[in-house]
Amino acid sequence: MEQQNLHQTLQQASQQINEAREAVLQAQGSNMQQLEQAEQQLQQAEQELQNAQNQAGTEATENAQFQQAYEELHDIRQQVQEAQQNNNDVL
Repeated sequence: MEQQNLHQTLQQASQQINEAREAVLQAQGSNMQQLEQAEQQLQQAEQELQNAQNQAGTEATENAQFQQAYEELHDIRQQVQEAQQNNNDVL
């Protein structure tokens, strides 16, 4: 995989993660629709990372940007799950 393509794929994943983070922050009250949107964005980001890994192998997984995006994806997914649980507890 060309370095530029890897970089572009990782940028797309990072953008999806950032959008998901924003949706989670906005949904911290009780907006389940925004949490669902965040989860969808995380799934898209995860697919981007999977595509990068499939195409570039260890070149992708050893890339610092890939590793950071993967960690952020995991952290935000956990925030989504916690927010969903909090919303369920309120209901």
